[in-house]
Amino acid sequence: MGPSHVLFERPNMSQGKFTALVMAGSRGPSDPVAQYCGVSHKALAPIAGRPMVEYVVEAVAAAPSVGKIILVIEKPELLAALPSVKALGDRVELMEAKPSPSWSVTATLDRFAPYPALVTTADHPLLTPAMIEEFVAKLPKDVDVAALVARDRVIQAEYPETKRTYLRFSDAAVSGCNLFALTNPRGRNAVAFWRRLERDRKKPWKMAWSLGPRTIVRFALRRLSMRNALDAVGRQSDVRAAVVESSFGTAAIDVDKAADHVLVERILRGRAGS
Repeated sequence: MGPSHVLFERPNMSQGKFTALVMAGSRGPSDPVAQYCGVSHKALAPIAGRPMVEYVVEAVAAAPSVGKIILVIEKPELLAALPSVKALGDRVELMEAKPSPSWSVTATLDRFAPYPALVTTADHPLLTPAMIEEFVAKLPKDVDVAALVARDRVIQAEYPETKRTYLRFSDAAVSGCNLFALTNPRGRNAVAFWRRLERDRKKPWKMAWSLGPRTIVRFALRRLSMRNALDAVGRQSDVRAAVVESSFGTAAIDVDKAADHVLVERILRGRAGS
């Protein structure tokens, strides 16, 4: 069957539990959050008194649909010492990160074959089990890869002060939520496509061109729908791709800069207080 797009709200596939991959690799010495907090890895940046990665680990561990957890970082001993990781015992595997995020994901998939897999990042401390379960429940049947997104109006209704990067299609403006599903080994094709894009990360025009000139022109003119975009990604990476829309605005708020850190800490302290 050739690649195609599928939108959300179809019944979930009947599979076993997901393996959660938590990507905690360093972005180098110039990472603004690591610099702001004075740590080697953004994942270890303290928020409300705890390394942000611990919030992510606890969220995926508490999600009923998640079984095994794989933590990926250049120095696994940095995470092995954390209380939340120790508490999970044999449920956690540690994997040494590679020089790029896509390479790290590929290496982890090849070593553990963890399908079905969820991939998230350590800089998403607002992630909750409810967000994960909604994503899994809305995963369409017979897709290889899916991404969680949130619409601009959903995000701004909850936190109008946050500044997110939006992909503006003809039918919606959405922001990514740093949560992906690879339902079977074919989903690896999407990661291989991502690796090709990463090699051209210093040449944005070349990255864009990989989706085809017609697609890029339509996107620039705001004439490309999400359905069209999924078609383009599916064709280029040979996958059946989907997007799932989150009902949680906070699903799109990660920590990429100091202002994000301040906002997320306020939100987490508010959760603890309530």
